[in-house]
Amino acid sequence: MYSFCQKFLLAAIVLALAPAGLSADSPTAFARVAVDAQKKPTALQLAIVTYVPQSDSRQYSVDLVSAIHVGDEAYYAELNDRFENYDALLYELIAPKDTIVDRTAEEREGFISNVQLVLKGVLDLTFQLDVIDYDKANFVHADLSPAELSLSMDERDESLYVYFWRVFYATMEEHAKDPLGLRDWQILSAVLSANDDNAIKIMMAYEMTDLKQMRKILGDDSDSAVIGARNERAIEVLRSTLDMGTDRMRIGIFYGVAHMPDLEVRLLNELGLVRQQIVWIDAWKLGQQPVDAAQ
Repeated sequence: MYSFCQKFLLAAIVLALAPAGLSADSPTAFARVAVDAQKKPTALQLAIVTYVPQSDSRQYSVDLVSAIHVGDEAYYAELNDRFENYDALLYELIAPKDTIVDRTAEEREGFISNVQLVLKGVLDLTFQLDVIDYDKANFVHADLSPAELSLSMDERDESLYVYFWRVFYATMEEHAKDPLGLRDWQILSAVLSANDDNAIKIMMAYEMTDLKQMRKILGDDSDSAVIGARNERAIEVLRSTLDMGTDRMRIGIFYGVAHMPDLEVRLLNELGLVRQQIVWIDAWKLGQQPVDAAQ
């Protein structure tokens, strides 16, 4: 069973990695732990969900490409291959427009980068920024600058201090509801049944699909600076890209998986799109057996 301190630390790490979620208005889950016939965890999977116009005469499509910032190298290799097929790939990066992506992990600074640097070694994973090729001609920056994000956070009274206490109180509330750690035993049972040496990786994968915990930390997606304001910018760039493009454009929005529920609601409600299909990709391999793509 986890102690309170362990739960708090795990929640903070998961938040740094872009947690999964499902908003109250969203019918789609964008992350899951795939299991085999014996219920052993085999992979943390992320979704690529395709949306098309319901009534628009144009025949364009928009893919929400869920991202996690630390993943298997094969996961990012598959994404690089898929990105070749988009007319425009809108991506997240809190940076001024036309910034050249720093692909040297050791030179990046900040708490989140330091957490990711540690996890790269502990979980034997790869950094997103190290392997995704952001220099492609079809890549389009669709995020706020640091100054814009800071202003947006000030307007909403948000800060890293606020998020720290949200993590603390959300963890405390969860611990109070389950002081015996019964849910933790369920996760532990899955870890033991997997017979896998990397128990930490499996436990983190399950935590990343815990919707309620993450929504307590992030708050109302549509109103937050970290999620809502940045998603609003992504939709603005999407609209301008569609206006400048052809009727049959294929567009991808490559954003952290935590952004996807709110982005889906915006696509459905603001652009009048409908969900067409969903494809699952292994972000973290958790076992030796192959994942059944039809699950």
